[in-house]
Amino acid sequence: MRNASNDRQDDNTGLFDAMAKPGTAAGRSVTAPNTRAQAQMPSQGYRADPDFKLRGGYANPMLDAAAPLFGLVIRLRTLDSLPNIKAVHQQVRNQIHTIREEMRQHGYEHAQLLAYSYGLCLYIDGAVMERPWGKASCWSQEPLLSIFHDETWGGEKCFTVLSRLMQEPKRYLDALEFMYFALCLGLKGRYAIAPNGEASLNALIHQLHGTIRELRGPTPEHVCDPYPHVTPRNLRMRRQWPSWSPLLVSAGAMAVAYSIYSYRLHLITTEVLGSLNGILQQ
Repeated sequence: MRNASNDRQDDNTGLFDAMAKPGTAAGRSVTAPNTRAQAQMPSQGYRADPDFKLRGGYANPMLDAAAPLFGLVIRLRTLDSLPNIKAVHQQVRNQIHTIREEMRQHGYEHAQLLAYSYGLCLYIDGAVMERPWGKASCWSQEPLLSIFHDETWGGEKCFTVLSRLMQEPKRYLDALEFMYFALCLGLKGRYAIAPNGEASLNALIHQLHGTIRELRGPTPEHVCDPYPHVTPRNLRMRRQWPSWSPLLVSAGAMAVAYSIYSYRLHLITTEVLGSLNGILQQ
């Protein structure tokens, strides 16, 4: 029997499989092909690589669980259409169910779980609704915020909750860090339509960054030490010239000198012959 991490990895892989083009093994959500010819058609689109690690890059469990959905949103924002949006919607819905249960098992407080789930749903809904194909789809009829929190617009409440979390940053650090990433990756909420919203949003992001840095510690000045990767000068290969290169340079110099003197001699000879012809004609 597989362990929980493998199950989560399969869920993440399936999330991106659902975005394959209709008619492929990954994008098909209704019926399988009923003819051998259809079954042998070459697959279109890109299937997820089961060996590609979507999780495990963050010490913060909330960030680690949301990483595949962050990647999904970045991908959705580049699409001009999503024919199988119903399958993607269901897959994301299942993924959020799994994440909510996983975070509950980590022992987070209810307030922190609520803020995390609320922000995650709002972030994904907002990204889909920004696309032309999202507004006229099943997603607009059943947004994630409505499914999990019985609300259809959370652009204002999300930041009210965030301000309350910031009153006790040490207690809610993981949720604050998640919200910081979501804001940096495009979550706008009320600031999308507010006057001077971009500047206000940037100020909030800067404030969040300062709060997190105070608790997590300063950002390292260097990600890694560059010096072990630099070859010392005494170990560098010296440029070596072939043994016959001096002869080649000398021959080139002699050829240039010969050409110059030959040209000048030609000019002098021409001048002398011209003078002699003039004397003979007198």
